[in-house]
Amino acid sequence: MAGVHSHGVLRIPQYLDEIAEGSIKPGAIVGVIRETLTTAIVDCNHNFGQIGAAFMADVVAEKAKASMIACAISVNANHIGRLGSYVERIARKGLLAFGMAAVFTVGPMAPFGGAEGKLGTNPIAFAVPRKYGTPVVLDCATTVVAEGKLRSYVQEGRDVPQGWIRDGYGNDTVKPMEFYGPPRGTILPMGGAKGSALAMMADIFTIALSNTDYWSCLPEKPDAQNGVFLMAVNPEAFFGEELFKEQSEKHFRFFKDTKPAKGFTEVLLPGEIEEKNTECSQKNGIELPDSTWNGLIEIAKGLNCEWSKELVLEGGHNAFVKL
Repeated sequence: MAGVHSHGVLRIPQYLDEIAEGSIKPGAIVGVIRETLTTAIVDCNHNFGQIGAAFMADVVAEKAKASMIACAISVNANHIGRLGSYVERIARKGLLAFGMAAVFTVGPMAPFGGAEGKLGTNPIAFAVPRKYGTPVVLDCATTVVAEGKLRSYVQEGRDVPQGWIRDGYGNDTVKPMEFYGPPRGTILPMGGAKGSALAMMADIFTIALSNTDYWSCLPEKPDAQNGVFLMAVNPEAFFGEELFKEQSEKHFRFFKDTKPAKGFTEVLLPGEIEEKNTECSQKNGIELPDSTWNGLIEIAKGLNCEWSKELVLEGGHNAFVKL
């Protein structure tokens, strides 16, 4: 609904494959395995990553409500989807939130100055509660683009902008399938050395803090996909929630009142595009490429879903591209 198609139904084939091979275990019990008043280690137990991360967000929020600040890390977490969803979940409870996620694979980001992938897309996210409306959410990969966005370009049959990716031989390319290889290519870091450094820190706050790595103990298929760190800060520990919300609204209005540059109609807050997309989706429905819709129909028919039996494929028979 927010228009982040790289983390939506596009992932259904991936998740179904992982259920079939046993790396996702639907219904597995998620729980806290070690905690203090302000910290927790959450075992996501190979359930869907979204289930584990939502549980983490609720644990962190509850502890921050009681102790003013809290954080948690994950173990055994599968792909969590959109990191911003969980900091937003925390912020909706009146708390400031911060999160990082790292990927249990080698690549696809080459550290700045390097020629081989060693870091994930490793997103970072912040969320701030508002006095009026939905929280302000910053959610961004530390690469120029999230890997899932490349999947959406593949699915739509489009080239990506110059400067996003390199092929497996180190050449710049605009063809997303040349990134997927073989051999596998790399995604450039956001802001050069800055994005690379942020990705390294995300790795340390998540995977290293959970006492593991991904190059020696997980030589074949990783036991988990994402390492997650979530933190919540209660404004009541400072000048109070209401005063904070009033002050933050003044700051947001100050930013919004900036005179637009040539070619722009307004200055947007972090996450405002997604908020507008959500409002549009609620009114008009969610637009999907024909190939994605066809893929959903084919999967549903294969699973004998009742709703799919009378549906026909749109615009030909292109479906999900196997990556």
